[in-house]
Amino acid sequence: MILVSNKIPPCRRRSVGSNRIIVLAALCMVVLAVSCAVKGGQLQGGERDETPPVILEEKSTANFQTQFKERTIVLSMDEWVKLENPFTQVLISPPLEKRPDISIKGKSVIVKFDEEEVLRENATYSINFGEAIQDITENNPLKNYSFVFSTGTAIDSLQISGTIIDAYTAEPVEDALVMVYESAQDSIIYKEKPFYASRSQEDGSFTIKNMKEGSFKVVAIMDENLNYLYDPPTESLAFLSTVLVLDGDSFPFIQLQLSLEREDLYLSKKDTSGWNRGIFTYNRTPLHLVVDIDSTDSDIYYDLLDEEIFVWYHSDARTSWPLYLRDTFTVQTDTLSLRRNTPPAPTPSFEKKARIRNSGHPSDPYYLCFDTPLSVFDTTYLIIVEGTSDTISPELLILDSLPLCLEVSYAWKPDSIYQVTLLPGALVDIYGLPNDTITDRYPIGNVERFGEIQLTVDSLDGDQAYIIELLLKDKPEVTLYAEGQETLIKSIYKLKPGDYELRVTEDANRNHLWDPADYLAGRQPEHTHKTSVETLRSNWEIEVQYIWTRK
Repeated sequence: MILVSNKIPPCRRRSVGSNRIIVLAALCMVVLAVSCAVKGGQLQGGERDETPPVILEEKSTANFQTQFKERTIVLSMDEWVKLENPFTQVLISPPLEKRPDISIKGKSVIVKFDEEEVLRENATYSINFGEAIQDITENNPLKNYSFVFSTGTAIDSLQISGTIIDAYTAEPVEDALVMVYESAQDSIIYKEKPFYASRSQEDGSFTIKNMKEGSFKVVAIMDENLNYLYDPPTESLAFLSTVLVLDGDSFPFIQLQLSLEREDLYLSKKDTSGWNRGIFTYNRTPLHLVVDIDSTDSDIYYDLLDEEIFVWYHSDARTSWPLYLRDTFTVQTDTLSLRRNTPPAPTPSFEKKARIRNSGHPSDPYYLCFDTPLSVFDTTYLIIVEGTSDTISPELLILDSLPLCLEVSYAWKPDSIYQVTLLPGALVDIYGLPNDTITDRYPIGNVERFGEIQLTVDSLDGDQAYIIELLLKDKPEVTLYAEGQETLIKSIYKLKPGDYELRVTEDANRNHLWDPADYLAGRQPEHTHKTSVETLRSNWEIEVQYIWTRK
């Protein structure tokens, strides 16, 4: 007889109270573990994943195929991935006529050629993905993976490499497009995509692999609109002066200097609405501008500020004049017509303009500049007070070279502040208008605040000309010109303390300017080099010796 009992055996019996104790104990252990983990900081996870995606070759379209006829390329990955800026990151060489479709399907990257795309015969293609392929968790990129195939029977194996630098700063240029053509025609870069292409890295370096033997034109541009064509004037350019010859024994390294070609000069805007004044704006700063008016009974003054030319004219005998703006260096003349406008009410029109920088050195003049040319001045209406009480009597002169400015000369007292007041009628402009009250403040430094540089530039070519600049905060403080000499020695005084740089530029065409490349003329950028100078401190004298070399 078998008896069935509904009682739980002692070994399996649990009370409700004991179950609660077990649960509470487990919760306490979890809380204790978490508190230990965050003690002294926040809850920490494992180490950051820094491993990029890996291509599963066995599941992907085979790389380095010959006689390639596929229309779709599949790259299967070992993890989930995404595409980051494929339009700018993916570079196909030779460039395709139609943009391929690049997408993600599952864990695979799919490249699908356009139905109308016709691949070149017997050409080796390279698809470089840059940093477009990234994992979705930590954005780790599969850097510079290239899928290579040939439509012919062999994979081309030659290559070139090099660097691209800014021609003026010598800094490396990133993301410049290097373009290689089979044709040597100059016009090809404007209208045809290159046969090979690559982009420069952060350090300016580039490499083009899988090239064939032959002769090539090499150009680099900043391809702003991503069309694989050179589009001046907004895109910078560099080019190799000679044809590049590739054969089985050479792997050339080249350096390219990138610059923005100087645009042809043209008048972009004119404004003659002001009273007997014209403002003419060019697309860039003219090199050597001359302003001329076809009249002997008219006064004309002009001032060039960057790309703007301000012209003031005055005559009681005529109502209109032809005006000629000539850039003597580019042999260009713009002929304009000026007309005398109805004069406004004779109210003061003077405004101070910072056209000349005051040095604050005790031995230098003080300049007051205005917005219209000066005709006469009356010193009895000029009050300059030294400190709080002493009135001085300086010498005054209207500059012949720039009649917009009044030069005030005086033996300025170091470490002083001068209060300047021009009472009404102190100045009269060419239109007979007087000034209203004008005030200014002119601080003078101590001589010991300034420094001195003894400069020597050696190993110059006596047949060349050079622009030599001392720069402070990247702006010229002193500009010298050396021509027909192998060594320049100069003592430079009254310099503000600071970290100076020395720039030497070989002025091949002697226009007193650095010139960028001229592609169609076959002219490379003018050689220039900048170097740091020992820090100049107050009341110091330092020697700067520089040996010029073409770099």
